Amino acid sequence: MQLQLALHSSPRFSTWLWFNDWKTLIDAGDGASQQLGYKIRKIDTVLLTHSHRDHIGGLLQVINQRGEAGPFTLAHPTQGRSWRDMESFSLRFNPGTSRNAVWRALEEGDWIDTGVAGRLIKSFRTRHFLDDDPNRAPRSLGYHLIWRKNKVKPEYAALSQSELDAVRRELGRQALENPQHIGKTEKELEQVQIEAGRAAITAPVDEKWITIGGDGCPLSPQEVAGTQILLHEATFLLPDDYDAEAAGEDVGHMHSTVSDALRVAAEAGVQDVILYHISTRYSDQEIRESIATTAKDAAFKGRVYAAMPRRIYFDFAREKPVWEAPL
Repeated sequence: MQLQLALHSSPRFSTWLWFNDWKTLIDAGDGASQQLGYKIRKIDTVLLTHSHRDHIGGLLQVINQRGEAGPFTLAHPTQGRSWRDMESFSLRFNPGTSRNAVWRALEEGDWIDTGVAGRLIKSFRTRHFLDDDPNRAPRSLGYHLIWRKNKVKPEYAALSQSELDAVRRELGRQALENPQHIGKTEKELEQVQIEAGRAAITAPVDEKWITIGGDGCPLSPQEVAGTQILLHEATFLLPDDYDAEAAGEDVGHMHSTVSDALRVAAEAGVQDVILYHISTRYSDQEIRESIATTAKDAAFKGRVYAAMPRRIYFDFAREKPVWEAPL
């Protein structure tokens, strides 16, 4: 699994995820800055899925620690008074570093430039709150981590490498006929030809590399389709375990089960699934056994990983799948 991910997720206590390739921290639960240490200064973007304490309990410390290194983006769902209150308090608490947090309210479908070449993020609406009105600004968001790559245009895709090189050189040579290049040195012209030729035969293609949904109802398979890796919450192992009071439905919150998450992945055609935000009521053994049984019963054709509660992962890519479809 090609992924540089550190995370911790224990519902009601703390959830945070650090995606090194995107220099992005998603959610900032208690302990995020302590566990990441000086890596916190590498953050270019902080994205928040919603405003519950276990997802923003460590935000003030993140703001102050990261703010020492200069400006950074801090983005969140548009709706919710908590964001304004947190921003106001952080500026009063430690204005010297807090002013470097550039707060941004997000709607569904907004794009975030992470500052890392070719690495973008796109927000999408989720449903964690029972009273969330789809006609109003979102109260919770998920995020697609996009890898923008330059790929050969369809009209040149059937060419051999030698034929493609010849087309690239010719198109680059034609670009040199532009009067704006008069007076440039031979080395500069050579670079112009290379860059122009490459630009002429390629086009940017956005690959949906990672999708993370935050807390809430099962994600839409249509929204997830095309992603390489899905991180889906699975607060409860089994449908019978779903406790409305424990889920927080009495105060308007909703969650998902393992079977919910695997159904979404199967319908979306995703091969690699990471289940997180699993309730601390379960032991590691119970989690492994339940996921394996559910995946087997569903004949899930992929790999399923689990981020165990109470555990901190500094390199999740080293973890072995809890379930892997037999060949």
